[in-house]
Amino acid sequence: MTINKNESKNKKKKKIQTIVIAVIAFILFTSISGLVSLMLIYKDSIYNGIYVENIDISGLNVVDANKKIKKNLNSILDNNKLILKYKEESWEFNSKDLGLKYDFLQAVNDAYLIGRRGSFINRVHTMLNLQNESHNIQIKASLDINKINDLLNIIEKDINQPSVDASIKRVDGEFVITEETLGLKLNKEKTAEIISEALLNSNIYDVNEVKLVVETITPKYTVEILSKIQNLLGSYTTKFNKSKVGRSYNVDLASKSVNGTVLLPGEIFSFNDVVGPRTIKNGYKVAPVIFKGKLVDGVGGGICQVSSTLYNSVLYSQLEVVERTNHTIPSSYVPIGLDATVSYGVLDFKFKNTSTAPIYIESFIKDNKITVNIYGEKKLDREIKLTSRIDRVIKRDTEIIFDENMFEGEEVIEEKGRDGYKVSSYMLIYENGKFVEKKLISKDYYRPSKEIIKKGLKKPIEQDNDIDNNSFNNDDSKNDLDINN
Repeated sequence: MTINKNESKNKKKKKIQTIVIAVIAFILFTSISGLVSLMLIYKDSIYNGIYVENIDISGLNVVDANKKIKKNLNSILDNNKLILKYKEESWEFNSKDLGLKYDFLQAVNDAYLIGRRGSFINRVHTMLNLQNESHNIQIKASLDINKINDLLNIIEKDINQPSVDASIKRVDGEFVITEETLGLKLNKEKTAEIISEALLNSNIYDVNEVKLVVETITPKYTVEILSKIQNLLGSYTTKFNKSKVGRSYNVDLASKSVNGTVLLPGEIFSFNDVVGPRTIKNGYKVAPVIFKGKLVDGVGGGICQVSSTLYNSVLYSQLEVVERTNHTIPSSYVPIGLDATVSYGVLDFKFKNTSTAPIYIESFIKDNKITVNIYGEKKLDREIKLTSRIDRVIKRDTEIIFDENMFEGEEVIEEKGRDGYKVSSYMLIYENGKFVEKKLISKDYYRPSKEIIKKGLKKPIEQDNDIDNNSFNNDDSKNDLDINN
């Protein structure tokens, strides 16, 4: 029994010794590990397993690591290229052309800080992970966007091509359409964004290829659009006196300016914009014009006949009149109330293409007539009639001027004057031969001008018989004297 108790005591003693030794060993190991970890954590060098752009900088201080990276990468960066491509064409640039720069020092500082942030345990954990799995840092790049834009400004000269509109002409009663040409335009903003993203996010060893963003420019007028011009919408003809050479020349010149005009849906025609200033320099001649209710000589006289003929054609085409003014006196070439006067910079004639298709204006002279046709896409079978009504005649006033140089009873009409009118103009619309609507076009006022009559005040000379006899006797005496002499 005594032996068994001793053996039991010895076993317990050995067990305690073993536990004590294990505790001491653990403490010693922990202390040594902690000491080693502290030494590693606070050493002035980059930890093992850290790379910058696949270059090993383990164990190096910041200065040496920066030198090593520069030495290995400078030659690569000098040859770093960007290739811009469009179809079969390409443009090649290097990093200097792009203002491309790499921040080596920032990459080294980032490498140095790995394992030096967070709690002690987190730092140790990071160091242990680096033994099993290395960490590679990419160098951050920066760009000079102004240099990229400068390069794109050069490239766009090789790429950009203006679009060419399709054109339409009326030849021998038929429309002839010339096909359009599509244009090209480099989208510099989008291309610059793609270049920046590619260079800033790519590997430093990569050769970057970027496709240029080139947009197709469709011209304003295309064959598809102009092909809708097929039907005669409205037509109007007026006569002029060919013997009035200056006026006839102006009518012809303005007519040619208007001819061939195309308006897309929603566009507004301005007579003054299309015809331009009526000046000698632009070829216009002196002819009678209406100024303050009187006919006086002026450059461009006669073009109101073109605007008035166009106005009536617009009404027959049922397009929206935006701006129109009647003359101060009724015109001889259109019914009263259906004229449209123009004066550059003062009065304009404008109308809007309110149809769903483009319209084409044809204006031409034949003999002593000007005709304006408007073509487009006719969807309704309508007949239009225009009519005007004099609502009121305003009688002219008469002014009498007495003239001392004229004899009593003499009378001269200095100015004939004219009556004034208040006029309403209407559009009558017929569909399939049946009247459907009457629309008021305008209410116009033509102001009267007064008649001016000159009357004499001078009294006639009365003959005196005594004076006549004395004159006769004197003459006889004179004759006698002459004879004697």
